[in-house]
Amino acid sequence: MNRIVFVGRRVVVEAGDPIPRLPDDETLERALGRDRLEASFVDVRLSGPNGAPVQVHVLEDDDLAVADGSGLEASPLRSAWRDLDPRDFDVVGTARQKADWVLTHRFCGRCAAPTLLDPNTEGLRCTECDQIHYPRIAPAVIVLVQRGRNALLGRSPRFPEGVYSTLAGFVEPGETLEACVHREIEEESGVRVHNLRYFGSQSHPFPHSLMVGFVADWLEGDLRIDPDELVDARWFDVDDLPRRPHPRSIAFRLIEDFEQRVRAELGSR
Repeated sequence: MNRIVFVGRRVVVEAGDPIPRLPDDETLERALGRDRLEASFVDVRLSGPNGAPVQVHVLEDDDLAVADGSGLEASPLRSAWRDLDPRDFDVVGTARQKADWVLTHRFCGRCAAPTLLDPNTEGLRCTECDQIHYPRIAPAVIVLVQRGRNALLGRSPRFPEGVYSTLAGFVEPGETLEACVHREIEEESGVRVHNLRYFGSQSHPFPHSLMVGFVADWLEGDLRIDPDELVDARWFDVDDLPRRPHPRSIAFRLIEDFEQRVRAELGSR
C-alpha cells in the first residue's frame, strides 16, 4: 500500500472476494492515470502498517471515472470501516483526517496568509505570522451505564433498525472527560451516575473524533429521554440485550464487557 485515493469523502477500493481491499499502485495508475494522481496529491505525512510512507490523493470529481473493468469503486468511509482489514482502515482513517486538515487549512485563520507543512512539527505553519495549526481532534465520551444486571442503552434515529448502543457525547470547552460523562448522561437520559471507570479509546474518523470509553454505575433518577438526541432508551437485562453496533466499535466492546462481567458474577454465586 503506497497510495490511498479518495473521491470526496469516499475511499477508492477494489472489489474483493469476499470483501473489498485497497488497490495497489499499479491498479490505481492504470485506472486513474499518473497525471490525475499527481494533480490530486495532498501533502501529508503518513505511514502504512509496515512503516513505509503512504501518499494521499483526493479527487474533486463527484463520481469515480475509471477505465472499464478496473474493479474500483468509491466506498463511503463507514462501509470501508466495516469491510476493510482493520490495519488498512486505521491508515485510511488517519489519511482522511489529515487530508481534511490540510485541505481546510490552506490559509492561516489568524492572518489569512498561505500555510505550508512544517517538517519539524508536522503542523501547518503560516508563511507570514508563523502561527502553527495542528490537526483537529474532537474528543467524545461513550459510556456503558450499569444498574446491577441491567445496561442503559439508547437508540439514535441514525442507527440501523433495531440497533441500540451506549450513550455518547462530545466534550465541551473547559470540561474534563469525567464532567462530560456526568453532563451527557443526565442530559440525554435524565439519570445520574457515579463510580466512573476508564474502559479504553478508539479513533473515530467520522470525521475527526476520539471516542473515550467509560463504565459508570447508576446513582439515581428515572429515564427522561432527550428527544433531540434519542428516539428511545431502555434498561436492558443481560439476558435480553438488543441488536448491537458493529463489532469493531468501542460501543460493541463496552456492551460485550458488561455481558461478560455480569455473567461471571452471576456464575460465581
